[in-house]
Amino acid sequence: MNTIWAIRTGIRDFVARIVGTYQALIMKYPIIKKAYMIYSWLSLIMLIVSLLFVEESRTMLVQYLWSFYVLLQFWFLCRSKTIPWKQSVVFVLAGVFIVVPLTTLTVHAFHALFGGRTSDTWSMAFITPIFEETWKLLPLGLFLLFSRRASALSLSDYTLIGAATGVGFQLMEELSRRWLNSGVLADKYGYSFTMLGGETIHWDLFSLFPGRFEPSLLPTQMSVSHPVHTAMIALACGIAFRLRPKLTNWVFLFPGALLLWSILEHAAYNGQYKLPEWVLRLSDWTGDGYRTRPIFLTMLALSLAADYWSLNKVRQRLPKLPNELFFNPISELWNMTAALFLDRGKFAYWLGFYRERRELGFNLLYGNEEAAGIQDHVRERMKLLYQVLTGLAAVLLVVSVFAGMDAYFSDVHASGGDGQACFACMFDSLQNWWDRLSWYEQGAIIVGALALALLFVEFWPALGFALTVSGTAGSGHEIAGYIRDPKKLLTPENAFSVALGVLLSRIPFGRALKWLGKKGRRYARKLLDKLGSRKPDIDVPVKPPKHEGSGPGNHGEDPKKPDDDPPNKEHADEETNHAAPRTQAELDELATDPAIGNRITPKTIAEREVGLGLESRGEVQGLVRDPSGRAEFIDASGQKWDVKAFHSKYAPKGYNLSDAMTNIRKSISNNENVMLDTRNLSPEHLSELKDELVRTGLINQVKLWP
Repeated sequence: MNTIWAIRTGIRDFVARIVGTYQALIMKYPIIKKAYMIYSWLSLIMLIVSLLFVEESRTMLVQYLWSFYVLLQFWFLCRSKTIPWKQSVVFVLAGVFIVVPLTTLTVHAFHALFGGRTSDTWSMAFITPIFEETWKLLPLGLFLLFSRRASALSLSDYTLIGAATGVGFQLMEELSRRWLNSGVLADKYGYSFTMLGGETIHWDLFSLFPGRFEPSLLPTQMSVSHPVHTAMIALACGIAFRLRPKLTNWVFLFPGALLLWSILEHAAYNGQYKLPEWVLRLSDWTGDGYRTRPIFLTMLALSLAADYWSLNKVRQRLPKLPNELFFNPISELWNMTAALFLDRGKFAYWLGFYRERRELGFNLLYGNEEAAGIQDHVRERMKLLYQVLTGLAAVLLVVSVFAGMDAYFSDVHASGGDGQACFACMFDSLQNWWDRLSWYEQGAIIVGALALALLFVEFWPALGFALTVSGTAGSGHEIAGYIRDPKKLLTPENAFSVALGVLLSRIPFGRALKWLGKKGRRYARKLLDKLGSRKPDIDVPVKPPKHEGSGPGNHGEDPKKPDDDPPNKEHADEETNHAAPRTQAELDELATDPAIGNRITPKTIAEREVGLGLESRGEVQGLVRDPSGRAEFIDASGQKWDVKAFHSKYAPKGYNLSDAMTNIRKSISNNENVMLDTRNLSPEHLSELKDELVRTGLINQVKLWP
């Protein structure tokens, strides 16, 4: 066991060093990331072009959409999952690029050693099912072997990992069938149609887990799809790991039995009437494939109940919402659905909060020493940033405009008009075209946009993009009204600024153009100052604020939010005491955070005050905003600075020493020094934190303000 552990740790550390080296190269040479981004956009353009001119690409897209739909069903049903969408996609890719080639290699190697052909009945009915069902569990095994949080998975995580791997395997298998099965019957009835069995592979929109194998003519045998088989076995593995402390290692006979059952069902369907009678009788006893899905759904329902029962055991150690008596999937789903349709701005926060809470709960319940080492990281709230699918949006917009132009000019030609272009009419025609589509045609377009968006972003941002596409197409008359009467946008200048902002935020490299514009404006102003072509900025005296004292009976005129405590005015004025004066544009740039879409918020203004305060004291020089959004500032020497702020008023959530030190260590591990905003810390908490920084030797990398 120690040898296995040493090999495991050595491999994992070696891979971690490779990843660290790669990340360091990207940080040192940003051109690598830009080159990859350009390659991605070119690949997307080639994909769209191939969909127009290459039939095989359209076939690939059809199968991709079906496989994505299956994965989406599992994603929805696995309510206690803790792994994000991006990791699920990694397991899909593992099914495509690891399981499929490995299965093909081992089957051919077996025949090279022992003879026979892959088309032989004994090969299709016995060898192929054994290798396929076994190798599909390989990604789960690798994850359990090397992942630090393997001991803290939920039962839904096991299910989703198995399902995602099966989806990847199914994608390649069915895509090969679609490409290779051709002929009169395939062209007329579909790629899975046979003379004796009729349609044998069923892709039904309103069925659960489509892709099952069953003859449509006189069906007597059925086999569920690859994702169902693998998900069921993976879930059984999770149950065995969960129950092993109570039932010893004999509990692993359960996933072994389900693996044998899946192989039997697979073999019985592949061989059918060519197999020995005892094999068919055994398959009949187990339900001929018709009992697999109900049993799997029963296992999934029981696993969800067990997961939430376990989470409620530690609910006192987890953050709870007001009036939340106990954790349950129904209230979670209700809150997320309501946010999706009523307040999309809060949807990502609901999604992240529930997933992170479950992850922390299972870490507390089942995590070993390795999993406990990442608890502090799990406690940090994940920054969920929406990424706009810029290039695809532009392409779809162009396609939509051309569709509108075609419809418009057709109307003009039919009415005998002169064909004069009418830009607003294009959007009218766009909505007319959209309204003429049936509900399933509109749904197909939305699902297609969603599936393509998932190539670049996670699920919920992709869903937001797909809904935006449908909303734009369904709002053509409103857009046309704005074009015909710009006064609806108050002024033409406002309309132009809105349009320019939307354009820059959605076209490729648009945010980079906005950043370059801000930088260029700064240097242009300096150049005009030197040439004398611009009037210098004049210091305008400002009336000092009226102070009514600080007694208990004196209060400010404006109410403040509890989480927006006003900065100390006395220290905020230090911004301009010693440092060189900055223009308003430079001040705005310091408070503009690229990580939240280049917006200025009360939080970024507070960060600016901290940075300028330290700069005025001479502790840092030449601060500029970090354009990558990873840190807050970069000083004149190239050192990155992260701003941290804690609130004693909301302790222990707003401040506790362990979480505060973890946050600071994380920034320092990313080669970022820390500016610590102490305005909302009590004297006791501030003294405690300073003592800990001194004790750990981190004080030299932390600046306290004020």
